[in-house]
Amino acid sequence: MIADWDADGVTSAAMLFYAQRHRGVYPLQGKQDVSLEPSGPRGFPDAVRNVLERGGCPEVVAVLDIPFVETVYDTLLDLYSKCGRIRLIYIDHHYSTMYNSSRLYRLTEEVILGHKPTAVLTYNLLRSLGLTTLTPRLQAFVRAVGVLEKERKPGPGEEKLVRMAASISKATTVLRDIELWRKLVLWLASPLPQEAPVSMDLVRKVLEVARESDKEIEELAKNLVFGARRVGFIKFIDARKKWQGRGASALASKIYKMLRQPIALLIERDDGVKLLIIRSKGMKAYKIAVGLLGKGLAENIGGHTSLAVVRLKKDVDIKTLEEALRILSFKAR
Repeated sequence: MIADWDADGVTSAAMLFYAQRHRGVYPLQGKQDVSLEPSGPRGFPDAVRNVLERGGCPEVVAVLDIPFVETVYDTLLDLYSKCGRIRLIYIDHHYSTMYNSSRLYRLTEEVILGHKPTAVLTYNLLRSLGLTTLTPRLQAFVRAVGVLEKERKPGPGEEKLVRMAASISKATTVLRDIELWRKLVLWLASPLPQEAPVSMDLVRKVLEVARESDKEIEELAKNLVFGARRVGFIKFIDARKKWQGRGASALASKIYKMLRQPIALLIERDDGVKLLIIRSKGMKAYKIAVGLLGKGLAENIGGHTSLAVVRLKKDVDIKTLEEALRILSFKAR
């Protein structure tokens, strides 16, 4: 089972782990062993390599909440060449996955896609298979993820849980601690009501990392808003020399909240890849991202309806990009 680092990935993985290890109903009949690997699209080859090195070719590979991009596609093709026609399950809600769904369907028929969070898609799948009861923690986290992913509003008394899920999501994404991620999955999936996920020292560490990450992002966002330039109906921020780490989507969201208008944040990762994160209300971000793909400026797109992550082609000229954003922002109004 290979799932994203964030709360959506953790919760989705926990549900499938619960269905397989504790209930023995899916993906296989009976209580089977499950290997857990956190990953994003960039680290997907390493995650698959870890699975093969630990236990050889698996009978089933479930990929949860990971955008379907070229790196993922090439790795799955290589996995098939080494292991034969393994059973592949792919559950996701990113637009790059839906955009490439025809290629994904050529690999497997077990594809569950939709605009709802991956945890909600997984929950609906299990309910359709007759697994209508989950652990109280799992059910609570499915609701919390729905709030974090803008799929629903928090209900009465849910604010504390949503904050906890948000802190877990930020901390696991920043720390990239594989064992912490696995412990959280096992804790969510456990049917034992009083089982503690980790030591209190580690819980405090998680919360502290989340707070420090928030503080760093907010300080940088305050500096970047002064350099925002209007390009059509969108504000463009070039942060290539100011941000190379993880958390660019959170940075874009923070700037969006400060400016209260659509923004396009350009960053360059430490491996030289240029990413454009577009944040808006409604579907404008996605429409602009698709437009960049259509104009041949992007390799692929990820993210969600109101937050699109665009991987730009290596040779993209910034002036050309700005002009495309200007035109596309008018069309997306």
